[in-house]
Amino acid sequence: MDKTTQTLYRTMVLLMGMFLLPGLAAPVSSRAASAIPLEAVTGDFPQRDRLPQSAVPPGAWYGNPALGSWGPRSAAYPPVAVPAGYEALAWKRARVAAVARRYVGLAYRHHHIPAYDPPGEGPGLDCSNFTSWVYNYGLGLRFTSAIAAQADGPKAPGRRLAPDEPWAVGDLLFITSRDGSRVSHVAVWLGDGQLIDSHKTGVAVRRYAGWYRDCLSHVRRVIE
Repeated sequence: MDKTTQTLYRTMVLLMGMFLLPGLAAPVSSRAASAIPLEAVTGDFPQRDRLPQSAVPPGAWYGNPALGSWGPRSAAYPPVAVPAGYEALAWKRARVAAVARRYVGLAYRHHHIPAYDPPGEGPGLDCSNFTSWVYNYGLGLRFTSAIAAQADGPKAPGRRLAPDEPWAVGDLLFITSRDGSRVSHVAVWLGDGQLIDSHKTGVAVRRYAGWYRDCLSHVRRVIE
């Protein structure tokens, strides 16, 4: 191979890497999280479900102008301990994925907590309240549910990944509006080309394609 051909080949490899790397998941992290038995991360859910979702008592949720249409804000859930015999990061990632999946089918609503069920509207969560709730309930990590503050700034959880950094289960994917003017959505990465979010049709597992891929702004890692 002459020098000209070598140069062209290296340029092609570099360009392919530039286009492919941002869409890659972290296969090792995905397999490590998925290898943990479901019962190992969900065993305490019945006890956690008995904890109050908000510091505001349910009797004061409705007809309370101070709460607005969003309802009460979430209580701070206690931290969890990683069971013996499991790698901490993998267990926490599996835990976040398990918590997120249990809300599949929940409607899209501008509410802070899933138990808030105003008459004539029904329960639900919007995208950033969903991600905030999953981490709060799952790991006792309570962070802002405001989409712009969750995406960037002093209140944003974790750290922003570099564009070429592989993703791991539980990472937060921030998506812009179609015109790219603002971050308008957030989802939880599940690995293997899948994410979970609360969007128009409610909480669902979806493919990382179309709008999600075209309008990806950045990714944040909370678990590390």
